[in-house]
Amino acid sequence: MKKSARRKQMIKPPALVVGMFKHLLSTRLMTIVLATATLVSAFYLVVQTHEQRQLYAELEQLNKQRDDLDVELRELRLEIQMLAEHSRLENEAEDLGMKKLDLKSEKIVKPVKDSD
Repeated sequence: MKKSARRKQMIKPPALVVGMFKHLLSTRLMTIVLATATLVSAFYLVVQTHEQRQLYAELEQLNKQRDDLDVELRELRLEIQMLAEHSRLENEAEDLGMKKLDLKSEKIVKPVKDSD
């Protein structure tokens, strides 16, 4: 009986069957790997496209905000220029009862020295 037990252990499957099994396993494995890589790549592409669209929308919003601020800056510069005109200042001074300074009424005040 010992001989028959050893014989059963020594019996190997035919090489053709083992080769077919290995080929099937490697082919399916490659197919699964390639399919997984394709799906991951497609998902990554979708995510990147979505991010790009969000960033572009934010860029457009910032460009509009910059243009609005540019218009406001031009308006403020015009207002400053108008407020700083000499004739307007003279009119405001007259309305407040101010008059031009003449040399006779001008007094020069000298600074007082601190005695330490």
